[in-house]
Order: sequence, then C-alpha cells, then structure tokens
Amino acid sequence: MSATDGSELSSDWGEALEIATDCNLAPLFYKRLKQNGIRRQVPADVWRRLREAYLVNAARSARLYRQLEALLRCLRESDIPVMVLKGAFLGEAVYGDTAARPMNDFDLLVRKADLQRTRAALLELGCSCERPADVESVSRRYHRLPWFLMGDTVVEVHWTIMPHIGAVRVDAAGLWRRAQPARVTGVDVLALSNEDLLLHLSLHSFHKHLCFVLRSLCDVAYTAERFRGEIDWTQVAERARQWGAARHVGLPLSLARSMLRAEVPDDALKRLVPGGLDARILATARESVFAYTDYEQQMPLFDSMGARTLSEKTDLARERIFLPRDEMARLYPRARTSRYLYRYYVLRVRDVTRTYASHALKRAHLLRQARGQDPNAVLLRWLSGKP
Repeated sequence: MSATDGSELSSDWGEALEIATDCNLAPLFYKRLKQNGIRRQVPADVWRRLREAYLVNAARSARLYRQLEALLRCLRESDIPVMVLKGAFLGEAVYGDTAARPMNDFDLLVRKADLQRTRAALLELGCSCERPADVESVSRRYHRLPWFLMGDTVVEVHWTIMPHIGAVRVDAAGLWRRAQPARVTGVDVLALSNEDLLLHLSLHSFHKHLCFVLRSLCDVAYTAERFRGEIDWTQVAERARQWGAARHVGLPLSLARSMLRAEVPDDALKRLVPGGLDARILATARESVFAYTDYEQQMPLFDSMGARTLSEKTDLARERIFLPRDEMARLYPRARTSRYLYRYYVLRVRDVTRTYASHALKRAHLLRQARGQDPNAVLLRWLSGKP
C-alpha cells in the first residue's frame, strides 16, 4: 500500500468517525467493529476516540438507568401501569447493551386516565415540572404532559406515541390491548407489542422534522433483527393503514432495508406502498439522512394542537388567552400582585395573536417552498399522498 493509499484510508476512517459522532452512533460503531474483529484495520486514534465514546456512554447509561429504576418503582408502587419507550427500552431489550444505545431522556407511556396520578407520583418523587398545567386541558390538545426534570434528566410522560399529524391517527387504546410484559432495569413493566414497536420507531424517525435520523433507522433495523420470526408483518402493514400512516411507515422501513440491510419482507413493503416506492423518493430520502436539514412540517396552528371543528378552535383560543392566574403570573410577573389582572389579558391577546401570525407566516413560506423543488418538501407532499 502506498503512502497516499494509507492517507486516504485514514481520511475515510476519520470521516466515518465524524458521521458516527454527529449521529450519536459512536458507541454502537465501536461495538460493531469490536464484534467483527477488525480492530487492526482501524487507525489507533480513531479506535481510541470510539472506545472513549463507548466508555463515557456506559458510565452515563449506568447513572440514567439507576434513575429510571427509581422512577419505575415509584410508578409501580402507585399501581400505575407504564410502558417504557424508545432508548430506555431499546438499550436492554433490543441492543442488549445499554452502553451501545445512547439516550438523553426517559419516555414513558401511561393511560390517559392515569395522567393526573402519574403527575402527582413524579412530583412526590421529587421531580420538578416544566410548567404548571391543567392535566385535563393538556391531554385534550397534546400527546404528552409538560416535561418533568429528575435531577438534570428530562422525563416525558405520553398518553399516545405521537401527536396527530395530518391524517395520521394512532389507536392509543389498541396499544394497551396488545401490550406485553417486560422487564426494564429489573422492574416489571409493559412494552409495546413487536408490531407496535416497529410502527412507533418508524413514525418517530421523522414525525416532527422531515430529516430521516440515522439512529432511528438503526433502531428499526435492530428491532427487526432482534424479533426476527416474532413479527407479524401483515399486522404491521394493516395497522399502519388503519392509522393512516402507510407511507409514513413504508418509507423508513424501505430506508432501513436499503441502507442497513434490515430484514423487512418484500410483501410488507408492497402492502404499505402498493405499486412500489418511487426510486426518486427513496433516493431523496436517503440523501436527507446525511443532509442534516431541518424541514419542519408546518400544520395550521389549531390543527397541530388537535383542534379540528370551529367549536374546538374557539375553545382552544379561549384556553390559550384566559390562562389561570398562576400561569399568567409566570408569563407576566407583575400580574401576580396587580389589582388590574384584566389588563394583562389584553397583553395576552396581543401575544397569542403574534404567535399565530408568526406561525402562519412561517407556514406560508414553507408552502411556497413546497410548490418548488425543495427535496424535503417533495418528500412531505409524497407522505401526504399528494402528487
């Protein structure tokens, strides 16, 4: 091998390290290289940095899982059924190595009827809340409660696995009917069924920002491999169609198969996208994985909060303007002691109007992009079923 060849090889490894680090995959990259026994082919400095990333995440994960254990035991003692989602579940149950799959927060799913008790249990445990909120009002508009903080770790409490986006509607009650027993950090909990887990991971890969996340695609591929032979792919496709999410699931599954060799059957993809996936759409989606773009799906503001009818939108506007006094005091500190609270509601009308106008202008700009050839706008039109 010439010196030039060696330099180019080192450069390739450096680029691979950079991508792995940017995508938060360095610990997994290290583990896979070690499993494949190609240590000698990796430049020493690259190997050192990958090993360091793995060990740092191992220590961080150990601390996080101790917190998670306390959290789950608290909910169990309060007799609140809970499902553990995303990284906290995948690290143990799918990857089999909590150091290989980084996580930044805890995502928990509880029944909508248990949201109030869950909030009380977390506050009793010592968690702080992002902001005071009426649980009943929040659950009508959003898919999760405001964030909790357990030390410096964010805890997200969901009652469904994703918000309503366009025509996509998740059957939250069905998730509980199909839930299966699991153990996470030594505590008995519940987990999504294998099929619902794949659907959740696929939808999560881009439900907010239309840039496909490589780590999410790895989650899909590892899940398909871990539960190989235990997944009813017919049910995956049928359920995605029932939720109005066939294309939203078919595209990331196709990406995971083409880029990561995920074991996704042809028949499942045909059921999800009858007639097959347009090669240009797949190519555009593949490019978005490494493009690091951030194209936010902009829905009308009321729709994004779950309001559909005129009555629902009127009620939502009233709720957003006429906040309880304690929340008004948080937003407008002088309102706490003012004798003229009504004056601050005038300010609230102004601020809500500005928020709505800003959102509408941003959405109009993105819609103008969509009429052009912005790659992510093309993907969004396709996912929405538009030509």
